[in-house]
Amino acid sequence: MAKKSGGSNLLVAGIAAAAYAYFSKKENRDKAMVQFNNLKTKMNNYMENSSTSKSSYGTAGHPDPQDVDDNKMVDEGAMTSVQYYNEEVQDKSKKKKDTDVSNKEVDYN
Repeated sequence: MAKKSGGSNLLVAGIAAAAYAYFSKKENRDKAMVQFNNLKTKMNNYMENSSTSKSSYGTAGHPDPQDVDDNKMVDEGAMTSVQYYNEEVQDKSKKKKDTDVSNKEVDYN
């Protein structure tokens, strides 16, 4: 089957003709260059600001003693992990010791 691309070829040709007609005037070329340079400057500024912006990982491991909210969050996170350890790990090992008969001492006297 042959691919019908007559419509898309005509569209591309129309866009090319319009671009040629627009850019044939020096005034329009100058406007386009100014717009392009403005866009390039804005994109460069955006890329610089986004890459050097302070991330939330910047203070990880080095909390500021005066940052009360951060310290409170760290404290709550620490307590959550301790609570999990107490409930899950220690309770299971305690139950295992209570039910394991091989660990119990036997008095033969």
